Amino acid sequence: MSMEKATNLVKALPSSRLCDSLDSARAAAGAAESGKCWYVMQLGKTSMSEVHAALQEGSGQLGVLLVASQSPVSQLEVLRAMEYGGVYVASAELEKPGECLKEAASFSIGPSLVLLAEAAAIKGDENWTAFRYDPRREDQGLAAFVTDSSRVRTEIQGFLSRESLLTLIAKKSLPSPSAGDTEAGGLSEGLAAASKTVTILYSSDTGHAEECAKAVARQCRNGGYA
Repeated sequence: MSMEKATNLVKALPSSRLCDSLDSARAAAGAAESGKCWYVMQLGKTSMSEVHAALQEGSGQLGVLLVASQSPVSQLEVLRAMEYGGVYVASAELEKPGECLKEAASFSIGPSLVLLAEAAAIKGDENWTAFRYDPRREDQGLAAFVTDSSRVRTEIQGFLSRESLLTLIAKKSLPSPSAGDTEAGGLSEGLAAASKTVTILYSSDTGHAEECAKAVARQCRNGGYA
């Protein structure tokens, strides 16, 4: 019943195509020029590695909808997707999805991952956090993460704390030279000009270092660096 309800929600989205497998969704997304190619699947550990591989491809036409119908509902997989950077990520109740599906469908700069949980599956779960993570908000000077929950899951709060720290580092500026200190002024201007471009090097076997590098790069761009 929950899968049918989720599927109908996707069918109601404008310019969206529903696929019968993740592989077909990936192939359709690679060929599509606009709109989202969606795959609706039950939340589970066995297939999430394929989902993350698809998200890392970065196709702006790919959409994945996870449906959770049994408790406890883990949000670790959607948290991991947030670390990729250019991915729209959201968690909401299946019965009250709000604006997250519409936002996910309109997100064209990267893939979208939405987790919808049945109300019965998260009833009494104090750690459940309904949220939307939209990187487009950062272009408007707003926080990418938005939640209506009174409490934020510990793992998500840890992610947000790391993001805030990276933002502070990226926006840190050189001190202004004192009046009349032309030598210091020239040095400061030179360093400031040189610091406009940041090169991030990483080495990764599992992909985690790449995820971290992308997160640092995103926050550097937010701080005015190229």
